[in-house]
Amino acid sequence: MVPVEVVVREVRVPNGKNWRLTDRDVELLTWIGRWYGVTSAQVTREFMKRGVHPSAQVTYRRLRGLVAMGFLDTAQLAGRRSRVFWLTRSGMELANVPGSPGAPNIKEYHHDLAVIDLAHHIVERRPDDKLVSEREIRARDTPNQYESHEPTWSVTTGVNEKGRRYPDLVAVDSQGRAWAHELERTRKPRPRLIRNMLLYVNAEHISFAVYWAFPELLKNVEQAAEEANKTSIELARGKKIAVRVWNPEEQGTR
Repeated sequence: MVPVEVVVREVRVPNGKNWRLTDRDVELLTWIGRWYGVTSAQVTREFMKRGVHPSAQVTYRRLRGLVAMGFLDTAQLAGRRSRVFWLTRSGMELANVPGSPGAPNIKEYHHDLAVIDLAHHIVERRPDDKLVSEREIRARDTPNQYESHEPTWSVTTGVNEKGRRYPDLVAVDSQGRAWAHELERTRKPRPRLIRNMLLYVNAEHISFAVYWAFPELLKNVEQAAEEANKTSIELARGKKIAVRVWNPEEQGTR
C-alpha cells in the first residue's frame, strides 16, 4: 500500500499556479541533497526501492514542480540526453542539507552520476550497512580556518596531514568497520593509483578500500592494488585493497 502524502505547505509561484509541497517532496529533496546532481530515472529507481512506484512521467513532473518552487535547479549537461537536477540554496535549507549549493562539476558529473548507480548496487547487496556519500563526507570532514579535526571517513594527505582525500562512498558495516569505495572510470597512471591506495592502507580508521573499475581499466587497477597490498602486508595490516569490476550494462544501471 502506497503511503498517503501529507501537504507540508503551499508555495506560491510568480505567474503560475500554487504548488503543494508534500512530506514526500521533502524526503526526495533530502535524498537528492546527498549527491551533486541526479537524473529523473535515478529518482524513480530510488523511490521504487522505498515502496513508492511512480512512473517516469510522474517523477519528471514532480521534479519540474520542485524547480518551479525554487527548491531544485536543472540543466541538460553536455554529453547527456537526460536532464540533471540539484538542490538550490532554498532546497538545501528546507531539507537541512549542510554545505553550499552549486551546479554539477562539468568535469566530474559523468563520474558523479555513475557513483549514484554504484551506491544503489552496494545498498542492494548490503542493505544493513550505513552508506555515506562523498558530499556528506566533505560536509563532515573538511577542515577550515577555524577548526581542524581528525577525519571520520576521509584520509589525510601531504606531509603536514592537513590535506584530505574523500572517498566516493563509505559503507559502515554492523561491526563498525568503514569500507571506502572508489569508482575508476577513467585511466590513471599506476603510480598515482598506488599512492592513493596507500593512503587507505595507512589510515587506521578505514578497514578496507574497494576499487570498482570499468572493464577496460581492470588490469591496471588490479596491478596497482597488488603493489599496494604488498606494502599493506609488510606493515602487518593484511590486504586492505580489493578490486571489483564495474560494468554498468551488466549491473543494469543503464
